[in-house]
Amino acid sequence: MKQPLHVLHIEDSPEDYELIQQLLLSNGIACEMSRVETRAEVFDALEHSTVDLILSDCKLPNFSGLQALEIAQALKPEVPFVFLSGTIGEETAIESLRNGATDYVLKNRLSRLVPAVRRALEEAEERTLRRQLQQRLREAGRLEAISTLSNGIAHDFNNILTIILGHASLLGVDYRRPERVQELARTITQAAQRGAEVVEQLMAFARKSDGHTEPTNLNRCVQDKMGLLKEMVPDHVEFSFVPAASLPEVMADAHKLERILLNLIRNSVDSMPEGGNLTLSTHLVGAGDLPDALPKPAPGDYTCLKVTDTGMGMDAKTREHVFEPFFTTKERGRGTGLGLPVVYGLMQALNGYIKLESELGQGTTLSLFFPAIQPLAAKAPPATLGPDPALCGTETILVVEDEPDVGFYLETILQSYGYHVLLAHDHEEALMLFRENCDRIQLVFSDIGLPKVDGITLCGQLKTLKSELPIILASGYSPKEFKGRIDELQSEAFLAKPYHTHHILKMVRKVLDGARAVSGA
Repeated sequence: MKQPLHVLHIEDSPEDYELIQQLLLSNGIACEMSRVETRAEVFDALEHSTVDLILSDCKLPNFSGLQALEIAQALKPEVPFVFLSGTIGEETAIESLRNGATDYVLKNRLSRLVPAVRRALEEAEERTLRRQLQQRLREAGRLEAISTLSNGIAHDFNNILTIILGHASLLGVDYRRPERVQELARTITQAAQRGAEVVEQLMAFARKSDGHTEPTNLNRCVQDKMGLLKEMVPDHVEFSFVPAASLPEVMADAHKLERILLNLIRNSVDSMPEGGNLTLSTHLVGAGDLPDALPKPAPGDYTCLKVTDTGMGMDAKTREHVFEPFFTTKERGRGTGLGLPVVYGLMQALNGYIKLESELGQGTTLSLFFPAIQPLAAKAPPATLGPDPALCGTETILVVEDEPDVGFYLETILQSYGYHVLLAHDHEEALMLFRENCDRIQLVFSDIGLPKVDGITLCGQLKTLKSELPIILASGYSPKEFKGRIDELQSEAFLAKPYHTHHILKMVRKVLDGARAVSGA
């Protein structure tokens, strides 16, 4: 059984209210009506009651229909609003429709009311159905993107894990041949680095990758990478670089720029299997000359890096999806489909913009816009680099790591460089070891993602026992996830997984030497 229509009638005349109610009921419109006539009553009804249709007089003693319309548009914009008045003029009627009213009916022509109400309800129902369909399409698009993303990650990581597991098993076969063991170890290391690169690409796409930005000249950066870029370009592709003269510097991270260039060059080369031309060029562009399709830019000049190829180009469907993670037109196994999404994410991290121009059979141009450093901006002083300190030591370090294999690796590496290591796998074991060895422990190296009690909380508790205790925190997540808590803890350093042995040893030595300098020991 169909539910009755909930009608809110904004009307100061009880007689007119009764007349309208009888008119709707007698024409087969089952409804439950309520009458209000003040601003407060309108607010209360719209905020706390179910309303399917609003009928409103134009003039009320201390209120107006246009004011009621404004309130309705703010609180219930999806509910049809029909003016029902004996005094509405043409200008007021036009203004009401412009402001969101569905229709207006004169009280001396009530024969129009029922058709107007039915039409308003049908249009409202159509709008609701369209919204529901759009929501379903958006949900389907999100699910498709997640499916593509997860399938791409699974494909890449399954290949990487196959290499690692396969070569690890070969170590048991060839353990008596040192040169073969070294070769297998190198392959395992390279596969692990590939896995780290996939994670880094995903973080870049999510705009959560960190890096050190500094004033950078795009021309010089491209020139420095030309040797590496030319190695990626086959002989059947003509490759050239056309730099603009006297480009201003941009704030950028050299590692991010390298990843951008490598991804763009690889994409262009793949689009020209039969050969063609690939051109890198730089230009200076004023903010007012940026393409209209880009978001509103900050004032000032921009340095533009263009990558233009004469390859296959893209159709409209490909252009629509090209920045989605793992979307690819390549054959299975030919690539991860992360190239342009990574470029997009890295440009966002550098506060830049990206514009794609491509037509099927007519090549592709990607333009990257970087905010230029203003001429009067102070240039960051060059960092003073001292000699690397010795990596060995004799200090006692408490390592807290819940993953046994990672803990074994850290313990083995640190011990091989002379350190005394106490290894804990959770919060309780770490507290016990620390209480037993408080005077000996000179550094805590803790993972953040511990079970039950995380590493930041643990280190905070340890610092209450030994306030000057140096801390190194580590995680597979970006430090941005914990920045506020890390700052509050005043941790001396953060290391991102996956670990590199040299980075661990260098960081440990730096923190220990810094603590010794502060204490005056």
